[in-house]
Amino acid sequence: MYDSIIPTADSIPVHWLWFQGLLILTFFIHMILMNFLLGGSLLTVWDLLRGKLEKKASGSIPTLVALTVNFGVPPLLFVQVLYGHLFYSSSVMLAVPWILVVPVLILAYYGAYIFVKQTDKAPVLSKVALVFTSLSLLCIAFVLVNNNTLAIRPDQWEIYFDNPGGWNLNLGEPTLWSRYAHFVLAALAIGALGRAILYRFSKIKKKEKDLQIRRNLKIFAWITLAQFGVGTWFWLSMPSEVWKNFMGGSLFATAMMVIGWIVALLILHSSFTGRLSAAMVLGGIEVFVMVIVRDLARTAYLNEIFRPSQLESRGEGSPLIAFLLVFAVGLFVLYYMIRLIFKSKAPQP
Repeated sequence: MYDSIIPTADSIPVHWLWFQGLLILTFFIHMILMNFLLGGSLLTVWDLLRGKLEKKASGSIPTLVALTVNFGVPPLLFVQVLYGHLFYSSSVMLAVPWILVVPVLILAYYGAYIFVKQTDKAPVLSKVALVFTSLSLLCIAFVLVNNNTLAIRPDQWEIYFDNPGGWNLNLGEPTLWSRYAHFVLAALAIGALGRAILYRFSKIKKKEKDLQIRRNLKIFAWITLAQFGVGTWFWLSMPSEVWKNFMGGSLFATAMMVIGWIVALLILHSSFTGRLSAAMVLGGIEVFVMVIVRDLARTAYLNEIFRPSQLESRGEGSPLIAFLLVFAVGLFVLYYMIRLIFKSKAPQP
């Protein structure tokens, strides 16, 4: 009944599985960085309100903004390659909030720098800038959730004809608020883990270092525990044909969901017992599993509408090779930058 308003999908250069694999990989990297950024900034605001602001854990926010934005481009491009006819349509429907993401992000970037650079010179301005940056990131996340949910619900696209002005937030989506809460809590959890890792490489005294690591690991654990409830709320707010996919409807989807729950339980144990290395590995595995689960849920939503396997391949491999070379260089640069950051924080002889 709504097939007539869905644009025709474009052909793609190579087999769709290349882009599917790269989408999952690049989105995983982006999610790690994004969680460090959003969660870290929100936790820093909490420290600020408690009067216990830790410069060690907050000075990396501007760097994280740059890394998150740059590594958000590849998964966005791959989504457009595989689901462009759906994603472009939803972007047009909420055109005004979607285009405002760019200036708001730029202002948030300025706010992050003002917060770091003016902490001692103008503390009030610095605090206001931090709160502004955190609220801006929350607003951007809300717009992204709206766009992503609208892209997989063509049956909701009729809202455009009631309001063609580009302000069509997907507020009628049953999963909107549970998805958003799940998204923000995940950022807080991984953000706390990131702060624990940062303290691990800091130059402060061992007693203070261990105290901060244990504190942030406990935050990681408690928020992960809260995710059991919020995640279940999000899961059950999906259409029955989607969430049943993870309860035996699909063997692979069910296996990934079970793995996600098991890893979350292991995270609770490692975090409450102060085992940073184990928590770090398990946290990375959990994010990767959830990225796959998210993709499986999108596939289930679009099951009767569209599948990437339907895309026509033109057999042109050179653009993909060029991208892979540039992407490899980008990963090396990221590794080198992170190495320099940790090297600068290591104790000097």
